[in-house]
Amino acid sequence: MNIVIKSQFLILVLIVVLLVSLGEQVEENSSSIASKDWKLIYKNDEKGMPVFGDKEELISIARSGYPIQVGWFSRRRNDTTKTVEHTVNGDFLTIANGSELFVQIQPFFAQRPDLNSDTLSMSLLPIQYHWILGTNGLISSVSTDFTKDTVRAYPPSHFGYELSWFARISIDSD
Repeated sequence: MNIVIKSQFLILVLIVVLLVSLGEQVEENSSSIASKDWKLIYKNDEKGMPVFGDKEELISIARSGYPIQVGWFSRRRNDTTKTVEHTVNGDFLTIANGSELFVQIQPFFAQRPDLNSDTLSMSLLPIQYHWILGTNGLISSVSTDFTKDTVRAYPPSHFGYELSWFARISIDSD
C-alpha cells in the first residue's frame, strides 16, 4: 500500500513538473512572438506628402534590414461603404539619394472584387502587375496582359492613394 501511494505521488510530481515546464515554454514562445510586431512608421498622402511618422526613421529601419510592408486603402466613390485594403511585403528595397524608399513587390494578378453580393469575393483577371512603390507617393509599373499577349511599361506617376509604411521591428528597439 505504501508503495502505491509513493508511486502515485511520484506520478503526480512528474505531471506537475511537466505542466510547469510546458507553461514556461508557451510563455517563452509567446513573448518571442510578441517581441516583434508590425508597426506603422510612416504614411504619405496620395500626392506623396507626409501625413504621419518620420520618413528618415523608416529609411533607417530599412537600412538595418528589418522587413517592410506597404499598404493602401480605397473606397468606392459612388458607395463609400464599399472598401478594399491591401498590404504587401516590400521584397526588393531601394533607398535613393538617402531620402526616398522604394519597394518592389512580388508580381501579382489583378483582381476584381464583388463587394455587393451577400458573399464577398475576389476574381482573378489575366493581367499581372509588377510594381515599385515609393515614399514620395510614386508608382512605376509593368503590366502583362495574357489575353492580349502584351507587356506594357508605365512611367512613374502618382499612385493616387495614401501609402502606409510598416516595419517589423523589435519592441525593445523603441
